[in-house]
Amino acid sequence: RIIAAIAGATGLLASACSGPSPAKAANTPADSQQLIVAVATAHQQDIVRTAQTQGALFPKEKAVLAAEVGGALAQVFVDMGDQVTAGQVMARIDPREYQLRLDSAQAQLEQVQARLANAQANFERMKELNREHLVAAQQYDQSSAETRVAQADADAAEKQLGIARKKLGDTNIRAPFAGSVQKRMVSLGEHVGEGMPLYELIATDPIKLRAPIPERFVPMAKVGLQIDLTVDARPDQTFHGTVSRIAPALDENSRTLLIEAEVPNADGMLKPGYFAHVTMNLGHDRALFIPSSAVLRYAGVARVFIFKDGAVRSREVTTGSAEGDQLEIISGLKQGEKVVVSDVDRLADGTPVVAKEQS
Repeated sequence: RIIAAIAGATGLLASACSGPSPAKAANTPADSQQLIVAVATAHQQDIVRTAQTQGALFPKEKAVLAAEVGGALAQVFVDMGDQVTAGQVMARIDPREYQLRLDSAQAQLEQVQARLANAQANFERMKELNREHLVAAQQYDQSSAETRVAQADADAAEKQLGIARKKLGDTNIRAPFAGSVQKRMVSLGEHVGEGMPLYELIATDPIKLRAPIPERFVPMAKVGLQIDLTVDARPDQTFHGTVSRIAPALDENSRTLLIEAEVPNADGMLKPGYFAHVTMNLGHDRALFIPSSAVLRYAGVARVFIFKDGAVRSREVTTGSAEGDQLEIISGLKQGEKVVVSDVDRLADGTPVVAKEQS
């Protein structure tokens, strides 16, 4: 009996030792537990490029009109909010003193012109006598000098008359351009001195928009680009304008480029100081796109999982515009790389997967 028991135990042990090999046991369950994911290829496609930004509205022109002559403000023709045309008289300083100065300058000119005419006549006679040698050379030279002095006096008197005429004209305060009166700074009858501010005038048709654009859009920015804008005061209405100027350098702090655009504003609906939401049409471009489902965002950072050699690798990317279910990738990815588009929230860097191309 003892021998038989030992033989039975030996047979059971041999049977246990003859089971599946460790290599076979490892292969069968591992393959069946690998995660199957869908992947897509990063590709280039056409895009109508737009840039979103915010800006502010400013007057096309702005000027503070000052008195060029002193005196009492005799007449006021326009006030705050009034529309004016270029050259229109807005106010008038008492012109009586300047009219008297003009009359005096005119009389002075007439006097020196009479002396000049007399000196010229005398000199003509001296020239005749000089040809016949009937006058001393000293007398001839003196007559010539008197004529030149009289001519100089006449020229000076003409200039003085021009100054007096300008001073009289400066008593009329005229609009340098068509616009609106933003502010009136003096009252009727008030004495104003030379250089004293009288009016603030602005032009708002067209109105000027200033807005910064991001650095990556700078190569596409050019004069003549069309823009659309809305303002909070009229959220249901879209206004259209054209880029008129582009700054020569970027702002060092914000890394943006300042542009200016002109927006038609004949009805005055847009006011200087309005905050504007701006969309710029930058034209057609080519960009790298992947399905938006491939992007995993956490704490403000966008990541994708790239499939290569049976495993995934996490990589940070910078995203741009969305086109339907496709998302632009600005940096962090190359054309032709495959990204996982399913179960991205179940993946970690280095996870082995079985990839299936997205249909």
